Amino acid sequence: MAGLDGRVAIVTGGSSGIGLATVRKLAALGAHVVSGDLAPIPERIDRVTDVVTDLSTADGCAALVDRARDEHGRLDAIVNNVGIAPTRDGFEEITDDDWLLLWNVNVMSAVRVTRASIPLLRAAGGGSIVTICSSTARVPDPYWVDYAATKAGLLAITRGLAEEVGVDGIRVNAVSPGSIRTPLWDQPGGFSEQLAIRHNTDVETAIGRYVRDERRITLGRPGRAEDVANAVAFLISDEGSYITGSDLPVNGGSVKHI
Repeated sequence: MAGLDGRVAIVTGGSSGIGLATVRKLAALGAHVVSGDLAPIPERIDRVTDVVTDLSTADGCAALVDRARDEHGRLDAIVNNVGIAPTRDGFEEITDDDWLLLWNVNVMSAVRVTRASIPLLRAAGGGSIVTICSSTARVPDPYWVDYAATKAGLLAITRGLAEEVGVDGIRVNAVSPGSIRTPLWDQPGGFSEQLAIRHNTDVETAIGRYVRDERRITLGRPGRAEDVANAVAFLISDEGSYITGSDLPVNGGSVKHI
């Protein structure tokens, strides 16, 4: 893959999971990365600035973009990754506050960071915006209905914005992961444990059933955060220079349509 030497990238939600894998990948390719999240990155990574900030607020988003500008004087890419994904027992249990929280964290963080970043990308002569969406935006799932709605909204924003800023040399794309086994899966009360309870069996057996019977993942396993990070890095790099307005699926073949 082409290197990213000297480029400056913002990654939201960079302290764990897909975000942390993306921070590591971009830095390994030579980029200067400014990561923003509520929690600090749990390790030291060369060329990475760690900004602890609340991206559910307008001020928190502005602080992240300002830090990238003040520290590096330019911006070449942003990765909108931060998000929350609570599982639900059904539509009726989701309150107005639940809906508004997910919309604010998952959608408005991307809107605010992107809006503040576009002038910097334009001043740099162009750049790349990659937003982490989800296969749930296209595949109905009763356990994630509010989360899926936010990801469908992000996909619509991605394609509309691509049309607007392409003339400025700014490419706008989405990456839609399928089932990615991040540390959030395996934390106490996480998705792995919920699957085990649902299937009344041990965690690994439950995940196997989920992969085989519920998601029908062609490759027979959940994805890794690094699988998604590799896709993001490709879209940011020069190798992805003729791609915009696209949604790159990273789902192991679980979404089966023409």
